[in-house]
Amino acid sequence: MKNIILVGMMSSGKTTLGKKLARILGYRFVDLDKLVEQDQNMDIPSLFSQKGETYFREVESRILKEISIRRNMVLASGGGTPCFFDNMNLINQMGISIFLDVPAADLARRIENHGKDDRPILSGAASLVETLDQKIKERLPFYSQALITLKGDIDTSHLMQELKPLL
Repeated sequence: MKNIILVGMMSSGKTTLGKKLARILGYRFVDLDKLVEQDQNMDIPSLFSQKGETYFREVESRILKEISIRRNMVLASGGGTPCFFDNMNLINQMGISIFLDVPAADLARRIENHGKDDRPILSGAASLVETLDQKIKERLPFYSQALITLKGDIDTSHLMQELKPLL
């Protein structure tokens, strides 16, 4: 059985969909951001502010490599994970990659509804939608390397039909 790796912007639904898929498949759900926080014994905003993005990306990539040998896992990657080092190639080697393609306006609404300012790459953004739209454009060349792209609302039963022949 192959792993499933979810990629996409922050608030695109990687964790929500990942937990559902793991439950349906009987897989283990893994959140890469949580593994980084456990490894570093601090939350991601603190890690960004104290050690910087370069350090964070190095830790994130190291942990991705460490878990790449696991099987029967649904992995929610960090939003920027595919865009650094050779992470997207590794993700594609690990299993079935799925890009959750959500428009910037929808992401902004989800982030605003979340009510916490815990997204380091958004701090100080004048316009949340414009900042997210720019990030999507920067990351799209990496995200588009995923085996499957899902746009809009995700129907889990339809996705499962698409995944079964690939597992």
